[in-house]
Amino acid sequence: MTSEPEIRVLRNTDSDLTQVDRLLTTAYRPPSWRREVEVYLTVQPDGWFVAEEGGEIVAMAGALLYGAFCWVGLVGTLPDHERRGLATRLSAHVSDWAMSRGCHTVALDASEKGRPVYERLGFEAVGETLALIAPAAPPAATPNWPQADRLAVVDEILALDLTVFGGDRAGLLRAIWEVESPRGYLVREAGEPAGYLFSRERLLGPGCARSTEVAERLLRAALSDPATTSDDETRLLVPAECAYTDLLLGLGFHESRRLTHMRLGDLGIPGERRLLLGQASFAAG
Repeated sequence: MTSEPEIRVLRNTDSDLTQVDRLLTTAYRPPSWRREVEVYLTVQPDGWFVAEEGGEIVAMAGALLYGAFCWVGLVGTLPDHERRGLATRLSAHVSDWAMSRGCHTVALDASEKGRPVYERLGFEAVGETLALIAPAAPPAATPNWPQADRLAVVDEILALDLTVFGGDRAGLLRAIWEVESPRGYLVREAGEPAGYLFSRERLLGPGCARSTEVAERLLRAALSDPATTSDDETRLLVPAECAYTDLLLGLGFHESRRLTHMRLGDLGIPGERRLLLGQASFAAG
């Protein structure tokens, strides 16, 4: 009788990182996922788990804790090891781990393939998350349009992000800032941050905005960034209830896919999700 793969914590070693990078590029898509995984391990070193068999990592999943809720992501299995229940085992393990640490809600964005896995564990669909593709060229400039400022210190936007996102992800924002060195844009009103947006490699986000005008200033600044208009597609992820969907479409974004937003436990989470201008990723919310 074949023994079940062992579930253990993902280690921040070259061997583990190389293996999970291969797994994720196979299960999802290239290019490399290594830097993203390194960011998550920096924030939550005890929250990422792998299934190992014969010294080989064959599946993984993990979560980031944000206080009363957490976000599960990077649930993947090597193709040769699918249909063995590994995604279900790991997702249950991660959910139990999060609940044991005080989480009342486990949230995630599920693909069509992954949704049945989570439904078997008791997750419920509560909405959708949209993946939008940025326009290849920046929108036409608007005369006398006020410009967004460049963000110089990431700690300046932490209080605003906490209010809108609803959970404390200061560690994630600082890790992205330090590891990825994104361009950050900031709009102030009455001297206080009213919105921000990160421009990263092939991704806009995280970000949030207090109004449509603030959102537009941030988006125009990011879309005018030469790095955003490179040959690679740049994505932006927003909840379906985002207040700025019409603005995004008007600026030339187009929808590429929708994932089902699901939750386990208390279905409500704090914050003002409609004011989110971009998620950090599908895996981190």
